[in-house]
Amino acid sequence: MISRYLSLSVLTTSLLCATAQSASPLPANYIHVNAPMAQRLVLAVKAKHPEIKKLGLHATPPNAADNAIIGSDIASKIGKKSSEPDMEKVVAAKPSAERIDKEGIYDLFLPVRDAQGRDIGQGFVVMEVPFANASNAEEALHIGEAIRNEVQQQIPSRAALYQ
Repeated sequence: MISRYLSLSVLTTSLLCATAQSASPLPANYIHVNAPMAQRLVLAVKAKHPEIKKLGLHATPPNAADNAIIGSDIASKIGKKSSEPDMEKVVAAKPSAERIDKEGIYDLFLPVRDAQGRDIGQGFVVMEVPFANASNAEEALHIGEAIRNEVQQQIPSRAALYQ
C-alpha cells in the first residue's frame, strides 16, 4: 500500500515537473492576467447583446506596468497588451467609432469606470458593431454606450475585477 502511494506521488511529481518545464513563456505582447470577475462579466454581457460581434475589457492590472485585455469573449486574447492607438485614445478619454469597410463593422472604443465612477486602471471597452445594426458611427456609439454603461454598473471596484 505504501509503495503504491509512493509510486503515485512520484508519478504526480514527475508530471507536474514536466508540465512546468514544457510550459511556454507568454509572447512579448502578453502579460499574465487573472481577472475572473472581469471575464465572467464580459461573457454575461456579450451573451445578452447579439447586436455586437465582440466585446473586450481592458485595464492595467494591479502591480502591472502594462494595460491589457482582462476580459474578452475570445479567451485567447486575455492578457494581450493594449495597442498603442488604444492607449492614445485612453489619454483623450473620449468614445470613438472607426468605420472598417472591409469587415463591415464599426470598431468602438469607450472609456469605462466602476459603478461609483472610480478609475479601474485606465479602463476601456472595445466592441464591434456590424453595419447591419448601425447605419452610422453615431448609432454604433449609441449602442456601445448602452453596453458600456451596463458593464460599468456591474463593476463594484477595480479590485473586484481580479477576484
